[in-house]
Amino acid sequence: MERRKKKQQPNDTLRRSRSPKLTVSLDIVKKSTPSPPRVDGIRSLLSREIYSLHEHIAQSSPSVGSVPPVDRKFSDPEFLPVPESIARGDEGTAFLGVKYQGRVARWLRPERIRWSSDDKQYSLAVFNQPHPKDIIQGRLGNCWLIAALSLIAEVPQILYKVMITKQYNPAGLYRVRLCNQGIWQVVTIDDMLPVSASNSLVFSRSKKKQLFAPLIEKALAKMHGSYMALKSGRCDEGLQTLTGEPCEVLFLRSSDPEKKPDLNQIWASILESRAKGYLMTCPCSNKRFSEQIFSRMGLESDHAYSILDARQVNSQRLVRLRNPWGEKEWKGALTENWTKWPKTIKHKFIPSSANDGVFWMPWEQMPSFFSSVTICKVNANWHEARKRGQFSDFSSTITSAYGLDCPYGAELEIEVFNAGDGNYYNRLKDPDVDLFLILLSSNGYCRAYKHDVDYYITLSTAVPPGRYIILAGSMSVVNYLVYPAFNLVVHGSQPFVVHDQPSSYELVADAFHAVAFRANNRQDMGGGVSILTFDDNGNFGLVCENKSNRTVRLSSNFQGSKNVLSSRHAFQMIDTIPAKTQQLIAIFTRKMFSNDVQIAYQASGELLDPDHYIRARNNPLVPPQALGLHILRPVY
Repeated sequence: MERRKKKQQPNDTLRRSRSPKLTVSLDIVKKSTPSPPRVDGIRSLLSREIYSLHEHIAQSSPSVGSVPPVDRKFSDPEFLPVPESIARGDEGTAFLGVKYQGRVARWLRPERIRWSSDDKQYSLAVFNQPHPKDIIQGRLGNCWLIAALSLIAEVPQILYKVMITKQYNPAGLYRVRLCNQGIWQVVTIDDMLPVSASNSLVFSRSKKKQLFAPLIEKALAKMHGSYMALKSGRCDEGLQTLTGEPCEVLFLRSSDPEKKPDLNQIWASILESRAKGYLMTCPCSNKRFSEQIFSRMGLESDHAYSILDARQVNSQRLVRLRNPWGEKEWKGALTENWTKWPKTIKHKFIPSSANDGVFWMPWEQMPSFFSSVTICKVNANWHEARKRGQFSDFSSTITSAYGLDCPYGAELEIEVFNAGDGNYYNRLKDPDVDLFLILLSSNGYCRAYKHDVDYYITLSTAVPPGRYIILAGSMSVVNYLVYPAFNLVVHGSQPFVVHDQPSSYELVADAFHAVAFRANNRQDMGGGVSILTFDDNGNFGLVCENKSNRTVRLSSNFQGSKNVLSSRHAFQMIDTIPAKTQQLIAIFTRKMFSNDVQIAYQASGELLDPDHYIRARNNPLVPPQALGLHILRPVY
């Protein structure tokens, strides 16, 4: 998603009457639009163990030695070789479902599959010195997965952790380890694979008769219900699924001039990530260009590419990309036949090889054709914790709070994933939900805040030694009465402990007040009354702080706002706030993920006669499921 925001300067006025009246008028507009040669840094990881096997995996993964005899091959009763496994339910009646089902003539074991003439010299194997060039995307729109798979093929230790069964198994039983919405799962499958009328694999395949690509793809199809469920996706999802590691997405374009990305900083991040051995991908997309323009430049629109390398030679910035199809290469500057190659570096970067989908491209041209860069922070030294939870609303005990003890300080990557109903997650049909993460220090100060509508969000920060509170939540429980399960994942550069944390109305309200104070966007209305606002990715909050000795009546009007939902279920509110208290007036969250957001409001305050106006009132009343957000809190 590309984000943009435009603000107009507020027009602050102060009006006096028999009862002092305070007025501030603000118009805020917030818009957002959606909805290699070997890398030395990556290869440096090969001498280290990248992941440790978790106890729950060891317990749930009996030895493959217990499989049935060869003459009784294993058949998976949970994922049968039937059309519904290609496209199930209403997927099978949709146009694409019929199309995918029509491509599959039958299901065959590897021994009966027709392999290419180049592969006939090899014996069947799960791995045979895997290389990114070995992985070929099939007739399924899952380049988000294939691009990620080709990247981890560059780091065998990661790939080997995915495939628990590492040797060809004549009994046809395989186990695959995948990270589903932040939680590791072991998926058991058989090796019946979809083939065409000519008995060739329909979907992904690996050269040299390697089975890892089609088996991983089948395990993921089983995990999500069908092969068709894997169509379309994002680069970060592919990397999260295969590595379980945190991802960062850096956007290369923005339609808002005020939010123009710092391409120099992004380039520095890419070089740093390459040096650390992080994995990187980028989606090829630009709505301003036609498919013909992409094709003319040798690129495939709406397609995910792997970043294999990045180099800076003098003033020339070079990025090496790979098309997971294994063909079709960039035709612009830095191609093998480009006549302007500096003689001093051409021989270092251009090998004599056939068309294999790998090419160099000038960094300066990347933003025109690629929308973002996804960095997967694979780190051998990460400490991690994974927790399951259930989002609640704010009318009862809050269960999504966790204590975080960091005795040595740490760089932290905190993620929260929407896990659907907790038992099954349909990646194509389950809607993205509104998610937020707040990290509080022991004194209540907000260390970091993240809020977005997505299937997951990541909060990246660094903290000194101390004790902290993680608050994970969803405004969808207020707006839609949707109560999804969630998975919380924490990665840290130093040891830490995550434990359940008692919660309360006060904790939630104080957390959002702390977010507002940290944002430091304050409008003084005079007389000791202020409005504080905060926003992030199309989400907007307003707090009224009353430090005066009198009650204030605050009138706020958000009727000019577009594509947002109100936690108050209203866009016009009148609230009376007693002396020395503060209140979160409303939180507005994105309604349609792919549409622009606009926040526009006017607010005016009136100090009331202390002999007659002392009780707090809210008009309209705060919805029961949002009470914990909007309770009054003392001002210190």
